[in-house]
Amino acid sequence: MFYVMGGLMLMCQAWLSWRLQRALAGLAPASVGDHVCDGVIALGGALVFASGLALAMLSGWAVAAFLSGWTIQALYLLWSSRWSREAFLTCQQGRRQSVHAFAGYTAATGLVLWLPTAGVLG
Repeated sequence: MFYVMGGLMLMCQAWLSWRLQRALAGLAPASVGDHVCDGVIALGGALVFASGLALAMLSGWAVAAFLSGWTIQALYLLWSSRWSREAFLTCQQGRRQSVHAFAGYTAATGLVLWLPTAGVLG
């Protein structure tokens, strides 16, 4: 249930960011990188939501959903640390929280990968 709520929170964050960018478009237009970042956050949120839902239903799709969510998060963290170095350095606490959340999701993904061998997922 935690991942269902986390996914909803990420999708809401992306939606609010899009709304704020639209409202402030005349004052400070958003860059393409900002739009891409928000899109990746929304996609990651949708995958985290789907993975939590699939796990709650003990569906075999949980494995694919968790692996997809893990991949999107890993690629986003790599991109933000390498190609968006300035943003990475200015928000160290937020990045640290993102890395900790990714570590937790990695542990959950490992557990979900093990569940089919234990006969738990259908």
